Amino acid sequence: MLGIRDVEIINKDDLNHSKRSYKKKQILLYDTKRRIDDFVKKIKFRRNGEYEDIPHFIISKSGDIYKVLDVKYSSKTFDIDKIDRQQIKIAIENLGWLNKNTITGFFSNWIGDPYRTEPFIRSWREKFYWDRYNPEQIKTLISLCDHLCEEYDIKKHVVPTNGIIENIDKLGGIVCKSNFSNIYTDINPSFNFKMFVENEI
Repeated sequence: MLGIRDVEIINKDDLNHSKRSYKKKQILLYDTKRRIDDFVKKIKFRRNGEYEDIPHFIISKSGDIYKVLDVKYSSKTFDIDKIDRQQIKIAIENLGWLNKNTITGFFSNWIGDPYRTEPFIRSWREKFYWDRYNPEQIKTLISLCDHLCEEYDIKKHVVPTNGIIENIDKLGGIVCKSNFSNIYTDINPSFNFKMFVENEI
C-alpha cells in the first residue's frame, strides 16, 4: 500500500491546469531542480499563482510521495497539448546539475543551494557534476509507477536511457524529460536505470 500525502499548497481548483479529463499514455519523470520545499513554493507563488508546470506527484529525497494534482488533469510541461495531456508527471527531488566553486571547491545548484555530499561525476550535455538520486527514491518510484500503470492502463515499458528517443511522444510507457530534447538534463546520469528497469518490468 502506497503512502501518498496531499501537498498543502493552495486551493487546487485555482491551480493553472487543464480541468478536463484526459486518457493517460505516459508517465513522465523529471527533477525538481531544487529542494522540495522551494519547489512547492514555486508552484504556489511563481507567476502570481499561474505557474503551469505542475507535477501530479513529487518524490522526496527520503522516498515520500506527495500528490499535487489529480491524475485526470494535465499541466503544461512542454506546452504542447497532445504531449502534456497524455502524461502523468512525477517530479523527483533532485538538484540536477551542480556548479563547482573553483576557489572553495564547494558545490551548489543553479540557484545557489549548497550541495554537501559527494556529487556524481559524468560529462553529459555540457555539464559534469550531478546531484545523486537516493535508493529510497528509486524504490518508491518503482512502486508508484507500478501502481499508476495498473490503475490507468499504461504500458509497462521503461525507456532505459536519458538520451533522446525519436518519436518519443508516440511511445507508451515510462519516459523522462531528457528523452524529448537535449535542452533538458533530467533525468540526470546518476539515475540507476538498471535497478529501475529490472524491478519495474
